[in-house]
Amino acid sequence: MKAAVASLLLITNLLAYNQGDTINDSMASHLGMKSDKLYVVDFFASWCSSCKKELPLVSKINKGLDTNSVEIIGIDVDKDVSKGMKFQEKLKSEGSLTFRVINDPQNLIISEFQPIGMPTLYYIKNRKVMKIITGAVDEIDRVILRDIKEME
Repeated sequence: MKAAVASLLLITNLLAYNQGDTINDSMASHLGMKSDKLYVVDFFASWCSSCKKELPLVSKINKGLDTNSVEIIGIDVDKDVSKGMKFQEKLKSEGSLTFRVINDPQNLIISEFQPIGMPTLYYIKNRKVMKIITGAVDEIDRVILRDIKEME
């Protein structure tokens, strides 16, 4: 049984986007990605306590970004869109959600990326996955700003 689970995890991971992979045309189009722009794709959900702590920090730095060269895109993976929208509206009213969000209740986006946890950030430029950060990270705002500076 353990071998079957390990094999399934390995196969699943082989289908996921990893650092160095290229996002397919269909997904890049679905996300509205353009060439020569760095995207920070942030997977989150209303039930994720780390996401609740991280989103205000990500939003804070979003306010100061040059949107011509960098864009943050949120992917809300809540299956119940009404819960996700309620969560997003609360954050927006507090000024803690300042970037574009795509709701993914059918798991169309998450099924291609297959992040191993929440929250997960993917840095993507010219459709190439440059870096992935999974889980809670102290001072994620500083980490993202440093990463953006290195990747631009």
